[in-house]
Amino acid sequence: MNGRIALFCLSLIVLSGCWGAKEIDHIDYIHAIGIDYEEEKDELIVYAQLISFTGLAKVEAGGQAEKSIVSIGKAKGETFNVATDRLYETFQRQVSWGHLKGMIFSERALKKKNIQDVIDVLSRYNEVRNTLWIYATNQPIRNVLQTVPLLNYSPYYSLLANPEDIFKQSSFISPIRLHAFIAATEEKAKTVYLPSLSVDKKNWGEKEKKKDMLKIDRVCFLHAYKLKACVKREKLNGLRWMTAKTKRTPIYIKKDDKTVASLVVLDPKTNISYKIEKGKPLFTVNVSTKGTILEMREALKEKELISLAQKTVQQEIESLFQLGLEKNVDTLNLSEALYRQNPKQWRKYAKNGQIPLTEDSLHQVNVQISIETYGKSKQEEKR
Repeated sequence: MNGRIALFCLSLIVLSGCWGAKEIDHIDYIHAIGIDYEEEKDELIVYAQLISFTGLAKVEAGGQAEKSIVSIGKAKGETFNVATDRLYETFQRQVSWGHLKGMIFSERALKKKNIQDVIDVLSRYNEVRNTLWIYATNQPIRNVLQTVPLLNYSPYYSLLANPEDIFKQSSFISPIRLHAFIAATEEKAKTVYLPSLSVDKKNWGEKEKKKDMLKIDRVCFLHAYKLKACVKREKLNGLRWMTAKTKRTPIYIKKDDKTVASLVVLDPKTNISYKIEKGKPLFTVNVSTKGTILEMREALKEKELISLAQKTVQQEIESLFQLGLEKNVDTLNLSEALYRQNPKQWRKYAKNGQIPLTEDSLHQVNVQISIETYGKSKQEEKR
C-alpha cells in the first residue's frame, strides 16, 4: 500500500513539470526581421515576419505541403529596441525569437550605419543565435518578407533562410551569417560583401499567374560598418573568384562576342601576392581551377578553349578591380591581403584602414585552368 502511494506521488511530481509548457501553435515565431530607416523623422522601421511551424512536420515526413501563410508586423522607433518593444503592443500571444533565421537591412538603413546598433542589441539577447543570415535590399522590405517559395512551401525553406544549397550548386554571391559578418567587419582592412535580396516577378508562375520569387541580384560593399557602394550582379562576375567559399560556377566562353562554349569549374583557388615597387604596393592575383565542358557550339582545340576560358576569368577580375576604382571600394580585398601577409607594411601604406588604390595597383592576373572531362563524351578529337 505504501508503495502505491509513493508511486502516485512520484507521478504527480513528474507530470507537474509539463503543466507550464506552451503548445507549439500557442506561440508566435519570428522567422525574419527587416530594418528600414525614415530620414524625415530620423526613425528606424522594424518589420517582423511570422510563420507557422504547424505544417513543417507533415512536409518533413513526406506529406503534402499546406498553403503558406505569412504575417508581417511593422513598428517604428527612435532606436531598434524601441521599435521592437512597440511590436509587442499588438502581438496576441507569447513571442519566440529563438527561430530567427534572417535579417534584412534596407540600403537607407545601411547608409546611416544603423547596422552596428541593431547587431549590438541582438547580441545581448540570448534567444537570438548568431547563425542567422544577413542581407541588404533596395526594395520595399515588406515585399521581400511576403515572398514565399514555390509549391506552397513554408518560408522556412526560402532563399532568405536557406541560401547555402543554391550557392553550392551555382556559386556566385556568397551568403553570410551574422557571426561571420561581425568577424569580417571588425577586421581593419577587410571589405565585406553583403548580398542584397530582391523580388523577381518574371521567371516563374503558378496557376497561369506570375509568381514572385526571391533572388540575390546585388552586393553591398561595407568597410568598418560603413556602406561604400551597392552594385548590380551583372557587373560582379569577378567576385566569385575572390570568394573562398565558391564551390561550383560556370564560365561562358565567347569568341567574336558570340558564346561558343561553356564549362563549369569546381573549387577555384585564389591567392594574392604583392611586391613594393617605387614606394607603393603592387598586387598579383593568382587563380587555379579545373573545369568540365558542358556545351560546345563550335569546334575548338583544347589549347584554344583553355586560353579563352583563362582570358574570360582574367577580364572578369580586372573589370571588378576597375569597378572598385570607380566606386572607391577595394573590391578585390587587396588591402586585406597585405594586412595578412605583412601588417607592418600595411600600417605604412594604409589610410583610414585601406590601401589607396590606383590603376597600376593590380600588377597582374594569372589564371590556370585545366579541363578534366568533356562531360559524357570524351571527344578526344578536339584535344
